[in-house]
Amino acid sequence: MFKRYLTYIIPFAPCYIKTAALSVSLSLLFLQVTSGQDIFTDDTINISAVTVTAASSERNTPFSITRIDSATLASYVNSDLATLLQKSSLLSVKRYGTNGLASVSMRGLSGSHTQVSWNGINITSPGPGMSDFAIIPVMAASSVVITPGGSDLRYISGSIGGRVELISDPSVADGTTAALNLGAGSFGSYASSLLLRTGNDIISANLSLWGDKSRNNFIFINSDDPSGPSQERRTNSASASAGIISDLFLKLRKSALSAHLWLNDAERELPGPVITVQQDFGEKQRDRSARGVVKYSLSPGRFSADIVAGESCELNSYTNESAGISGENKSIVYTIKGAFGFRINDSFELTINAGDEYQRAESLSFAEAMTRNLFSTSLGARYSPVTRLRLTLHARQMIISGMTVDPEMTAGGSFLLTRDGKNIIRAGFSRNSKIPSMNDLFWVPGGNTGLIPEISTGGEAAYSFSAITPSGRHNSIDISFHSSSVDNLIQWVPGPSGIWTAENVRNVSVTGVEAKTAQTLPMEHGSFRTSLNYALTRSLIHSSELQNDKSIGKQLIYTPLHHANVTAEFTWRFLNAGATAVWESKRYTTSDNSEWLPQSFLADADLGAKFAAGRSEIAVDLRVKNIFNTQTECVQNYPMPLRTYLINLKMTFGNIEINSKK
Repeated sequence: MFKRYLTYIIPFAPCYIKTAALSVSLSLLFLQVTSGQDIFTDDTINISAVTVTAASSERNTPFSITRIDSATLASYVNSDLATLLQKSSLLSVKRYGTNGLASVSMRGLSGSHTQVSWNGINITSPGPGMSDFAIIPVMAASSVVITPGGSDLRYISGSIGGRVELISDPSVADGTTAALNLGAGSFGSYASSLLLRTGNDIISANLSLWGDKSRNNFIFINSDDPSGPSQERRTNSASASAGIISDLFLKLRKSALSAHLWLNDAERELPGPVITVQQDFGEKQRDRSARGVVKYSLSPGRFSADIVAGESCELNSYTNESAGISGENKSIVYTIKGAFGFRINDSFELTINAGDEYQRAESLSFAEAMTRNLFSTSLGARYSPVTRLRLTLHARQMIISGMTVDPEMTAGGSFLLTRDGKNIIRAGFSRNSKIPSMNDLFWVPGGNTGLIPEISTGGEAAYSFSAITPSGRHNSIDISFHSSSVDNLIQWVPGPSGIWTAENVRNVSVTGVEAKTAQTLPMEHGSFRTSLNYALTRSLIHSSELQNDKSIGKQLIYTPLHHANVTAEFTWRFLNAGATAVWESKRYTTSDNSEWLPQSFLADADLGAKFAAGRSEIAVDLRVKNIFNTQTECVQNYPMPLRTYLINLKMTFGNIEINSKK
């Protein structure tokens, strides 16, 4: 494993910042120093007891924010981020097979409108302008926060679909804990991960390592076989990945310092489409990344400051044997930003944000290495004229080399209908923009340096209820209505000479309803928890500059009108069981909606047991995916597996008595 890391670290040597490299060294050193302690403390990612999906401060914001709880993260610890989001949130996932490119759609827009951040820096690749969620492991974060829409102006650049934030949190208790996961499944799938946490009230460190591989030669149904539907095995679909994340946290009296390092390596064979027969072009791809972040926060009183500096380097090696293509695509992003707040009194607070992001990208399809610089500054205000009312206003201006961007703003308010905070209503309005990706601008042929930013204008209104009874029963309901209009949508369209070019050609209107409900019922020696997420999203082409455009009035491709998932979990003494189901309505595959994929319903089930022995715990889980053996495609002509089986062994070394009380 270390030999493999050595082979891909060398190309990134110029990318590392010294402070991030130092963080992993200090983390390892600190882990070694504290390993002799007698007291072990389990970390929160292993908790399977009652958890709340949104803190009261997040419920009391004008816009929707969802935090995926630690129990859900723990159940998907050996999965990728795309799987987690598809089965536990309102987001829709589009993926080319099990290990192919996976993008996430938020509120009816494509994957290029969803940004991903890690510990305060944007890690969305500047080349394609989107992230591949299939190569982001759940192990990369201890918290996942989802902010749909364009309301979040804290970052340097915006996204009109929404943002997924990956956050590394310090340990919540003194001592050391270790968790080892070993998994195996159908079609030669193996996965392992190790999480080490140690620390006290002042200093703590995390170290996460993971690796997996799969032949991925799963069985599927070829419905396009000329002789009739037949069972086949997928070819050229193997994958392997490994990674490491190190976090170091230092907490002083009125300030905090943290350093984070993330190395990731993923190798994949890319299967071709199944059109009567499987197409095999000998496509392979290797994605390597190195990321480092240093964060400092200070809050001596009414004044607060948060400084973030980091970089993200990505190296993509692509091979297509049939086309004789082989080469590398590289990108690097340097980020520095600060947020400074001043609380004038208990009712009024001001915040100033400023930051700079330098992007550099090289591609097989660029004439040369391309660069650009993004600088933005914003001013935010929070005002509470009465105790139960909170009003917010935020404005941002981006300055981008070679491009003009209009000012952005967001405004809203929330009101506690009841003094106990159980019932909250909120509403907000936002106007923000998304700049073209570097592929849109500089791809040869077809890139268009004359593109202008996409503009989104819209708002939402919502109601939230959350209450815990004296018996410990927790109920929550969230309902939101959203509407937005996106102008200057960038699309790749065929030109007069037959060459596809990037153009601002369409306007889109999006309306929808999102509903979430969750219940947790404590029982003697156990608990029962259920959750339901539902989204109705109508994303229609409102107007177009293309002549005779048949897509006007039609739903955007691969955007389901209905998306829902439901989860049920039961624990009793040492046993646990659960089930998850995801349903999506038909998804159109052509812009005129003349072709579509049928509706899909996929269900998983799992059964497990936990055995405690002193300060250690062993858990065994068996999971069956696609229990009804449903034939399905997420992208047209890219079949997904039929029924598969996974077994996972987890060994936790920590204080089980303390953990069970949390």
